[in-house]
Amino acid sequence: QHNAVYMILRRLAEAERNPVKRMLMEHEADKLAGFEVATCAAFDHVTWVTQEDHDAVQAVAAAPVRNDGVLPICGSPEDAPPIARRPDAKRVTFLGGLHYPPNAQGVLWFAEHAFPQVLAAQPDAILTVIGKQPPEALRSLGIPARNLEITGYVDDPQPYLAETAAFVVPLLAGGGMRVKIIDGWSWGLPIVSTRIGAEGIDAVDGVNMLLADTPADFAAAVIALLADPAQNAKIAAGGRQWAVERYNWRTVYRGWDRIYGATPTATAGNHA
Repeated sequence: QHNAVYMILRRLAEAERNPVKRMLMEHEADKLAGFEVATCAAFDHVTWVTQEDHDAVQAVAAAPVRNDGVLPICGSPEDAPPIARRPDAKRVTFLGGLHYPPNAQGVLWFAEHAFPQVLAAQPDAILTVIGKQPPEALRSLGIPARNLEITGYVDDPQPYLAETAAFVVPLLAGGGMRVKIIDGWSWGLPIVSTRIGAEGIDAVDGVNMLLADTPADFAAAVIALLADPAQNAKIAAGGRQWAVERYNWRTVYRGWDRIYGATPTATAGNHA
């Protein structure tokens, strides 16, 4: 199972202001793209996390790359009920390892450019950043201490999620799927994401999440979830239903049965 990792570096390079760093990132992305094409050619079967990942690798390949279909990353949403959230929830929550450059880039973009607009409309909103190695720059953006909580890694995020009014995925770079969206849906949280953040996922704006790509639009979507309980509940329920119906291992695993059933015995240099 594969996702186009080189696209992460390529997108990070597009946003890099330092010309030397940008050149190095672009060079590394090109090398990684070639490696990914060669790796896919060495296997009997290749499945893809998203159709976009297959298309991205195909775009840099001289010949057709193996394609045994899309098998998305899923969860088991029916194993637990949605998180019971407080009706007066005011947290705007980001969850993810911040050692991963796209996560750090995205949360800084949101905190600097969108969250101040949220505060102007909802002064009691709290930006909660959960994940290891948070960037120090978060603390120097001028967000009042009462409106910013940086937890670092936590064993159990559920107490924070129970107070979450908007679960944000403000990514500007990435590849594959954002598993945090599948998790957020399973938890019954209303999600606001960029289109890159939701790439490869069957996201329907206004049904199972809110999509926004500019700071103003992203802030407006978050404000809507903070200010409108009915809209908040609608988006949360739509996402939860989507996870149960489309991103559930109980149904998607059949695709893996098909792949393994068609896989010959591996020989040297030819792997499944």
